[in-house]
Amino acid sequence: MMKNLTKTILFALTAVLLFASMSQKWFGWPALKPLKGVENEQPKPVLNFQNYVEGSFQRQTEAHLKQHLGFRPTLIRLYNQYLWDFYGKTPVTEGQVTFGKDGWMYEPWVVADHYQRQFRYFASDSTQMASLLTEEAERLLQLQQTLESSGIKLFVCLVPAKDLICPEYLPENQDTRFDNEPKISARFFNEEIYTQLGINHLNLEQWFLQIKDTADFMLFPKTGTHWSRYAALQGADTLIRYMEHLGDINMRNLVIGPRELDNARDPDDDLESLLNLIRPLPKPKYYYANATTDGDTTAMKPKIIVIGDSFWWTIAAQLPLGEIFSESPYWYYNSTVYYDPRYNSVNELDLTEELLSSNFVVLFYCATQQYRMNDGFTQKALDALVSVPDEMAFDSAAYIEREIQKTIARLLADHNSMDMIRKKAETNGFSIEKQLQADAEWIINYQILQGTFNWPTRKKETNTKSEDYGIQ
Repeated sequence: MMKNLTKTILFALTAVLLFASMSQKWFGWPALKPLKGVENEQPKPVLNFQNYVEGSFQRQTEAHLKQHLGFRPTLIRLYNQYLWDFYGKTPVTEGQVTFGKDGWMYEPWVVADHYQRQFRYFASDSTQMASLLTEEAERLLQLQQTLESSGIKLFVCLVPAKDLICPEYLPENQDTRFDNEPKISARFFNEEIYTQLGINHLNLEQWFLQIKDTADFMLFPKTGTHWSRYAALQGADTLIRYMEHLGDINMRNLVIGPRELDNARDPDDDLESLLNLIRPLPKPKYYYANATTDGDTTAMKPKIIVIGDSFWWTIAAQLPLGEIFSESPYWYYNSTVYYDPRYNSVNELDLTEELLSSNFVVLFYCATQQYRMNDGFTQKALDALVSVPDEMAFDSAAYIEREIQKTIARLLADHNSMDMIRKKAETNGFSIEKQLQADAEWIINYQILQGTFNWPTRKKETNTKSEDYGIQ
């Protein structure tokens, strides 16, 4: 009798749980806080004879059901909290978060750059990295001078990274393979070469180092990777004043309101959020404030184009951009377009028109992202603005070689591509340079065979310099 009762209760509980899970999924009630982080969507497969026989239909169906289970976010958070509380572990891989001392968190590439290993994702050694950074600096100088001739100011904003500002909490170096080889850091190399060449730049990282011991607010949060929201406001104020000085103009300046201490707000806990725990981790409170402008009606509202990484989000989310700038499009990693309702992708832009209609062009990358060569922006901008020599326009071999070199630059700026190239180089017994060249040549040759290669054509006459030969 007791056994039957136990079985009945267990069956009833199972049925209730299954029904509750299905109901939550179907009706979306109660609404659940979504999980943080990147997750690949598992589509519902369509049954056919082939995928049924191969077993892929079953595997894909299982993956789809697991991803779309009712109460899934809550169940995952409960499991993650259990692992954290009892074992001090997390399912988040080292590829996303690295744990330092006293509960401080860093992105793994930030740690790698501190120990001067980050450049190896982009070059085989420090000599090649120095050569690539030098070439990019020379392109930047040419672009700066080209835009200057049209009254447009280009400058680089060197954004601080957490490892240099908060090194005392970094984990010890675990990778000593290259300790005896020459090293290089883009942050120091670029500062020196920009100064030598006369490239306009604002080094906020050095400024942060100067105020670190006297600032009464945290420059970087304990469980976040970007500068704190309040520090970003201070950086934005400095940025605007630098633009006034560089352009010899008067702009509306920021008025930072009274500040208050509060629990971490997004994105001050963006690394912690990846752990998807039930309870927040112990950490200090941070200062927050609202930002307005001085309302100067005589001030100029310039158009600014920002090409950069995610550090700009923390500024853009807090500023009244429309009060400071006439337009402020943001070309995220020179790929996706934000704050411009006309476009979604940089590929949709008329680059010449956009650049020549701006007042300021800002390259806004933190120290760990400066190896990316501005994601190909500099070369593309030069291609759009500077005439292609006649011999290049009609010499197909020279033009193809030029496109191969541009493809190499794009591959170097892509983490995933460089990972694959390194693996292929090891498999083929090639150097990284040889594998890069081979991959770039294959890409260009494939485009030519497919008829998708962009041969140069004469542009239509306009009121700008775009009537010369160039890439459409």
